Amino acid sequence: MKSKKIIISLGIIGIVAAAVIGGTIAYFNDTETSSGNIFVAGSIDLKVDHLAQTYNGDDCETCSLTLYSGDGGAQVVDGDNTVLTSFPFPAVGVTPTSITQQYWVTHPTAGWIWASASTHVGDDGINGNVTYTLEHKCNWWGDAVDVGLVFDVAADNQYEILLNGTPIAAGTGSAQYTTLDSIAQSAFLAEVEPGENTLTFIVTNLTQDNPVYNTPLNNPGGLLYYLTVTRNPEDCDENSDFQQACRLWTEKDLGEGDTFFTFGDVKPADYGTNLISLHVNDNDAWICLLVDTTADDDNGLVDPEVTANDTTDGANAGELDNYLNVALWDDEDGDGIHDGGEAILYSGLLANADMVIAEGGGTPVPGGETVYVGLAWCAGKITADTSTAEITCDGSTMLDDAQTDSLMATLTAYAEQSRNNDEFDCASVILPN
Repeated sequence: MKSKKIIISLGIIGIVAAAVIGGTIAYFNDTETSSGNIFVAGSIDLKVDHLAQTYNGDDCETCSLTLYSGDGGAQVVDGDNTVLTSFPFPAVGVTPTSITQQYWVTHPTAGWIWASASTHVGDDGINGNVTYTLEHKCNWWGDAVDVGLVFDVAADNQYEILLNGTPIAAGTGSAQYTTLDSIAQSAFLAEVEPGENTLTFIVTNLTQDNPVYNTPLNNPGGLLYYLTVTRNPEDCDENSDFQQACRLWTEKDLGEGDTFFTFGDVKPADYGTNLISLHVNDNDAWICLLVDTTADDDNGLVDPEVTANDTTDGANAGELDNYLNVALWDDEDGDGIHDGGEAILYSGLLANADMVIAEGGGTPVPGGETVYVGLAWCAGKITADTSTAEITCDGSTMLDDAQTDSLMATLTAYAEQSRNNDEFDCASVILPN
């Protein structure tokens, strides 16, 4: 009896041990994972354009435009290039061959271009027709009337030309490279727009009926074109200082040479206007247009200055800053004209316009929207009448002590995010040196 109880006790101990061991490896469980959580920093991308300018009532206009194949402006934007497949890329000059020299027409300025310097296998028609799309962008400012236009084109073999997406010409023969086709002036002028224009050339190199001729040497592809547009001299004097100096541009980052005004011979009562627009990307932002006078030089004392009791000469000793006045306004409709109801942002001496706020009426500018700022300048007293919306220039206040003086200013566009930034003030911005 005694030994039997011991055996049972040992059996119970063994069972308990097994249950403990099993419990350490058999819990029910479930796992849910959220992967790929990302934080990406946003951005503020400010762009500026300058779409209109006047000087003493004359508009800044394009006096002449010249572009041609081989000037470096053409881009290949689509096609089946056998070497370069990342579009766009620059079109290049075609390396002369015996075939091109024998049959292709020449032009005194333009050169034949293609997607590659030498036609590659695959572009020579061996696998069927090959089509490339090339673009050449250009700017035209002012009305496209009373102009002289020459537009010649040739292609191996067929072409279609579009201006701003609208077809204006086509050559569908099999030997469009033997002569230059003249494109109708009316078709071009009907589609040209103020600002940036895009010429698109869709060129097809046809496969040859006899496959023996489908080789890079015997069936090259190419495009040649030459375009000039010249405004009537009566409407635009190409030799005028203003037309040579004025600069207009579409939305861009500003760089060297992007000046809103450059005038080398300002006289009393001279005046002008500018239309400046500021763009931000999809983030709401405060936008400022900051004005800073950087130089006010006397440039020597001439007799009229001495007679006017000007005794100072040299750098930052000029008097033009006492007479050059500006008015800036919130140009709500972007027409470059001060209309009734459009708020005056600043009116007075350019030299005193250290900070001009263009915040969209004191509130942040929604992302994707544009702020238009109108600017008028006057060599003399400027008056911005808010009741009539008229801005006038009186040159009688400008005296002889400003003769030969020069005034230089920097206009800086600045944008800063508005989210979590309610206390922003344009006056807190520190201009770069």
